[in-house]
Amino acid sequence: MLTNFPKIGETVTNRKARRLCWYFDLAYLASRIEANPAQFKDWRFDGCSWLPDRFIGLFTGCNWRDITYKCCLPHDLGYAYGEPRNIVERKQVDSKFFNNLVTKAGMKKWMAYIFFISVRIGGIESFGSSFSWSFASRRK
Repeated sequence: MLTNFPKIGETVTNRKARRLCWYFDLAYLASRIEANPAQFKDWRFDGCSWLPDRFIGLFTGCNWRDITYKCCLPHDLGYAYGEPRNIVERKQVDSKFFNNLVTKAGMKKWMAYIFFISVRIGGIESFGSSFSWSFASRRK
């Protein structure tokens, strides 16, 4: 069992990401990294993008560690190693994020929906931000 989650601000290497993907049952991403590690760059884990993680806990009434490590981290892995221009995969990653917020963090559905809409809008690949779809990919 993996207990070594990245701290906020820590760099996530391909090696660490592969282990995290296996831990979160994201075998398709682990396989993608293993098949072509040079395709991906290291990245910095920012917790839940845009909001301070501890604030999210206060705002939502949920445990911020559950949101950060059971919901945002797997979502970030999906975004980091998502196939460029694959809108179907992106929607699946965002839907899983919504479900994790409700089932793993105990967030109210209406609030999880606000998070879902936020990542749908803010994570658009063409924005090219540090948290946009496929952000760890070297091929764009």
